Amino acid sequence: MGKKLWKSYDYILLLTIVAISFLGVIILGSSSVTGETSFATLFSSQTFIKQLLWVVIGLVGMAIFSLIDYSEWQRFKIPLYLFSLALLILVMVKGSSAWGAQRWLAIGKLKLQPSEPAKIAIILTLSATMAKEGRTLEKWKDLIVPLLHVGVPMIVIFRQPDLGTSLIFLAIAASILFVAGLRWIHLAVLSVAGAIGSVFAFLFLLKPYQKTRLIIFQDPWQDPYGYGWQIIQSKVAIGSGQFLGRGLFKGTQTQLDFLPAKNTDFIFSVIGEELGFMGASLFLLMYIFLITRILKIGLEAKDNFGRYICVGVAAMLAFQLLVNVGMTISIMPVTGLPLPLVSYGRSSFLTTMISLGLVLSVAAHSDTSIF
Repeated sequence: MGKKLWKSYDYILLLTIVAISFLGVIILGSSSVTGETSFATLFSSQTFIKQLLWVVIGLVGMAIFSLIDYSEWQRFKIPLYLFSLALLILVMVKGSSAWGAQRWLAIGKLKLQPSEPAKIAIILTLSATMAKEGRTLEKWKDLIVPLLHVGVPMIVIFRQPDLGTSLIFLAIAASILFVAGLRWIHLAVLSVAGAIGSVFAFLFLLKPYQKTRLIIFQDPWQDPYGYGWQIIQSKVAIGSGQFLGRGLFKGTQTQLDFLPAKNTDFIFSVIGEELGFMGASLFLLMYIFLITRILKIGLEAKDNFGRYICVGVAAMLAFQLLVNVGMTISIMPVTGLPLPLVSYGRSSFLTTMISLGLVLSVAAHSDTSIF
């Protein structure tokens, strides 16, 4: 069994993950230091050191999850779901607040964002639910269980409020259900219902600052020194990078601190400014390769459970990538979603690494090698 596992292990995917992660650490280091800077001075940045540490921890965690047979997680479907839901509810009661949202739980000196591991839980538990023998999506009643399964934690996250992460849940659910056999008529009706629900939420449920964020991207100059500041500075940074970029540690918007959230939500703006169109395109191509590789593993999976896991992880990464890059170039509203494997943040980074470990497990425990 050991030799078969290592033979089936997807080393190409592993190398892609490692490459994006370590390139991300360098970009993050460049965004966190100012003045005369070189690779040698990166180690003076606490942000760089912490992210480097979390990359190493994340790779170890990913490796551990990749060696565990993914099919074993089906047995823990109910405990996983209930535990993640309990954490989400607990953060509403005992969580700490920042920037108008209550999303973090303090565990000693560490802060956990329960909505991040909840992504993994929903991918595993929804995949297990849909992989159950004999389950189909032929009739409307067949949709009740999976929609409730995703809807309950999604609503709790929305109320934190965390619009971006709740939309990730929607993307994960839609992708898994589509692959599981969701009929086109169901998809069309649910899409219309979702559009109506979105209008209702915008009018009656969203807070004023959320509404502003959702519309300001269309014309950030309406509030150039307030909500529009991030978008304007991001576009200036990316535009100034031109074709080849200003070079690492030489981005003026980044180094002079004009660009807010440059370590987190707007890290792609740093890539665009310092590496230019070529560097940003290279990053995007690496992400596209990563996502297509995950889908290929899903196609080769030995069972539906593994297939749905891969689809869910691919949907999660693709949605975050689309929204994060989109908001830096002002074609998407600012929703606070990180760039996978690059943005600073332990909860989101470890969640991504563990989810990729599950994908590697699907590849390693498949019946054929992935080439």
